[in-house]
Amino acid sequence: AISIIKGQLRILDSSMYEFKKLERNGNRNDTTYLRRDEIRKLAEPFLSLPDITDKTNYKKYAEEKLIDADQGTLSITSTLKDGETGDIEKQIILVGMASESNGKVQSIYIDRSINSPDSTIEQKLFWQIDKYFTIGTIVSKENQPEKTYYTKVEWQ
Repeated sequence: AISIIKGQLRILDSSMYEFKKLERNGNRNDTTYLRRDEIRKLAEPFLSLPDITDKTNYKKYAEEKLIDADQGTLSITSTLKDGETGDIEKQIILVGMASESNGKVQSIYIDRSINSPDSTIEQKLFWQIDKYFTIGTIVSKENQPEKTYYTKVEWQ
């Protein structure tokens, strides 16, 4: 997934697309236009992920492949095995199987959990290839209400 996302960012680096960021923080919503050089910073949660296909991480995950004939897709799901620890709890890569998509990745979904001494951060990362990415973040601290943040970056 990481190499696919880096490839998407290389395309965006040289594109003429218009970029828009939508943010939701509690009850506040905000939409702004972005410069091209701001995209990588916003995509940092994707870029900071470990590669679960390397030799060290690969053994920690169970992989399941499922073909959906009605949708014409292949879903490749990697889930952290019981007793294992890692930043990525689940990763789903959806691949188009229809003749017009020629096996192209359509989307990537990643469940991530980051624990620190005073908080837990859960992230739901989603990348729709050639269209947009979203980052949903839930921050939990002891004796405090959860804080939820949502960011979507889209391009045309």
